[in-house]
Amino acid sequence: MRTTAPPRRLVIVVLDQFRADYVTRLRLPALAALSRRGAVFENAYVGHLPATTVVSHQVIPRGLFPRHLAWSDDLHRDLEGLLGPKGGIHDPGEFDLDLMSRLLAPVSRTHVARIFRGRGRFLAVGQKGYAVYAMAAGASGAAGPASGDLVVTLSDTLKEGNPYGPESVGWVHPVGRNVPTSLLGRPRTRFWLDTRPTYGTGDAVYRLGGHRTVPGPDPAHAGGDAWVVDAAMHLMEREPWAVAMLTLGAVDRVGHMYGAQRDLEHPNGSQVHMKETILQADAQVGRLVAFLEKKGWDGETVLVVTADHAGLGATQWHGTDRPGASWGNWAWGHLENTQTVAQLRPPLAPLVDAGLSALYTDTALRLYLKPGADPERVLAITRALPGVVLVARKEKTASGFRYTPVFSEPARLSPLERRWFEAMVPGLLDTWACERGPDLVALLDERTSWGQPGDHGGAQRAVQAIPMILAGPGIPPARVTTAARLVDLAPTLWDLFGRTPPAPMDGVSLRPAFSAR
Repeated sequence: MRTTAPPRRLVIVVLDQFRADYVTRLRLPALAALSRRGAVFENAYVGHLPATTVVSHQVIPRGLFPRHLAWSDDLHRDLEGLLGPKGGIHDPGEFDLDLMSRLLAPVSRTHVARIFRGRGRFLAVGQKGYAVYAMAAGASGAAGPASGDLVVTLSDTLKEGNPYGPESVGWVHPVGRNVPTSLLGRPRTRFWLDTRPTYGTGDAVYRLGGHRTVPGPDPAHAGGDAWVVDAAMHLMEREPWAVAMLTLGAVDRVGHMYGAQRDLEHPNGSQVHMKETILQADAQVGRLVAFLEKKGWDGETVLVVTADHAGLGATQWHGTDRPGASWGNWAWGHLENTQTVAQLRPPLAPLVDAGLSALYTDTALRLYLKPGADPERVLAITRALPGVVLVARKEKTASGFRYTPVFSEPARLSPLERRWFEAMVPGLLDTWACERGPDLVALLDERTSWGQPGDHGGAQRAVQAIPMILAGPGIPPARVTTAARLVDLAPTLWDLFGRTPPAPMDGVSLRPAFSAR
């Protein structure tokens, strides 16, 4: 990318569930080319818990840890009763853009879109609504009160009786905020996608979702990550944009279904494989870079490519192996705004009698307890579960809340993972301790998932280690060994664009790590 002018634009690309080692393992051409032009953070990691999509997409544009954000976990305890009964448990993945904007308004002064107030429009595009909304919430009007932002994702799958007619059943279409008519079009035109093809994944625990996930054979209706980049380029060509945030979700979906890196070693029997999905994501980054160059924007654009979390392909998986069982493998309990899961897997069932109220499980376990629960009994049951290497209890201190380990056996880990665990876990635990969070947290070893065959959420190196590349004006080519976290991106961008953030952030600017070279 040319770097002859001061930066005027920003593009952030988030590759959902993208491991750092994919870049070198598969020799990804687009990311390798970008790495040669910009700053590559070789020790980048998520840097907070839980390492999940709905949490990390809050962190990236705001530079704040989950403990300071609207929700700190994949379950949200509504202590104030803002959404329903006080203390009710909600799924943030079901929050719409208006609700996320309301909840995140108090912590959005540092949103990177606000760097560009009055300079152009803010664009956010992705297949997964909750990821796009978490990025975009609080950016509204950042480019100026008259311009508004453009937020584009995909609708729910259309059912019988929808207003578009029977020929649209099974399809999805663009929705969001200020979606232009040129993007929406008529039913089943370019940016409508067919969600019905399964490509042999019908028996998967976490099913495919048709062309919402994969491109499909018809270039006129390319879905998946190609859809995201096509929609973003469509908006960029037509709108006076200044900042664009894209989240590409295909690798995440396939990683959950078939086990992240494990599918590279032993490809599953369907027509959808990790290798091709990763290569497709890389190709979309390449298309975006080429588009910026063609339009003459590359020399004035800072481009960030990173991931919201990585992924662990579990060799010890304790989920229910049944088609479509994904939500029940993640969540249990009465949830106010989505499907309640009433049946708990047998090894976890004793927790109910001990006082469990709600539970979230992936590569970490998060336990929400009822008032009067027996914490010692809960602890005894939890620490005996397969894969558990640490249990931490939430405690109130003079300065706030913290998670205090009450059980730890790092000797269960491999030597390499143990070094990572002992260096990183104390700091990671501190990032999400707040009153509304889980009462008890259990971290798992590097082999185990209680959620999907491939999953995220925990402190494992496989989940935490992510790519992070910055390229553009003011960013010389560099291989940077300084540790870099997602929370550091927002302060780095405020620094690169020569602006002073209007409020403190938890992250620190990474600019000194590469600007002195």
